[in-house]
Parts: sequence; structure tokens; C-alpha cells
Amino acid sequence: QFSHLLCMDTIRNANNNLEPGERTMLACENKLPRLAIKSALAISKDHDYTLWIELYEHNLAEKIIDIYSDPVKRKILLHIDKPIAKDELLEKCGVSLSSAYRKFNELLQDGFILPVGYTKSEKRVRVFDKIISKAEFSVSTKISQIRLQVNLSRLPKPKLGVVYS
Repeated sequence: QFSHLLCMDTIRNANNNLEPGERTMLACENKLPRLAIKSALAISKDHDYTLWIELYEHNLAEKIIDIYSDPVKRKILLHIDKPIAKDELLEKCGVSLSSAYRKFNELLQDGFILPVGYTKSEKRVRVFDKIISKAEFSVSTKISQIRLQVNLSRLPKPKLGVVYS
């Protein structure tokens, strides 16, 4: 899963420690018992301070391509341009609500959508956002490369006293 590969701390540390034009390579190993995934990724910061995650692991790349290829998931992601309540978001998508709820929950579980707070109205409703603002794909028979642009303003703030792993 995308959310298991990259924790928010990894992204924050890269943003805080990389200078524009710099890049760092990370080797990751999934500790889940059934999946011994070893993958390489790079985090780079462009000269305009844009942060990119580059993935070079074929199975994970396929998973991410599947997410963006799914028409309902893609509509959900495309309709998030600011923190939004789930019901409002899914109504905007114009698809079957049962399908949209299921796809929304899959995106939430995979870490592509994150809860970021509540509405400020009398009726408190949880709002969600995405941290990936752009995805670029390059696929060949042997190598799949994906570049994901991180929208730093949407990165959840760390909670005091919480240790990230």
C-alpha cells in the first residue's frame, strides 16, 4: 500500500532537509508478513520548491496506475480541490453513490485521501483532502516509473506527542 510505503514523516523530513534541485534515494522494505516488497524511491525538490516522490517498484507502480485508471477513483481525486466533506464530494462525482462510497473508502485505506479536520458549522462534519496534486506515469515492459507531486499545503500537521514510524 502507498500509505505503508511512505509515512507523512518521510515527506516532512525530505521537505525540511532537501534544498531546491536536490534528490535523495530511499530503499524501503515492507514488513508485512505476506508481502516482502523491496522498492526504491526518490524524493526530490524542484527549484520552485515542488516536492516529488518517484517510485521505481513495478508492483507498487501498477497499483497506483490502477487507482488512477479507475474512472470512479479518478473522478473522486479530481473533484478534491480543497478540504471537502465526503457526501458533498461524492455527489459532485455524479456516479452511483454505493460505488462511490466503496471507492472512496479504498482511497482512504490506501492513503490517497486523508481526514484533515471538521467543518466549522454547527453540525461538525469530517472533511477530507488529498496530498498528491499531480501524477506522471512512464511504463515499459521492464520498468515502471511514477512521479507524484506532493501538495505540501495539504500535508497534515503532526500531532503533538505522536511518534510517526
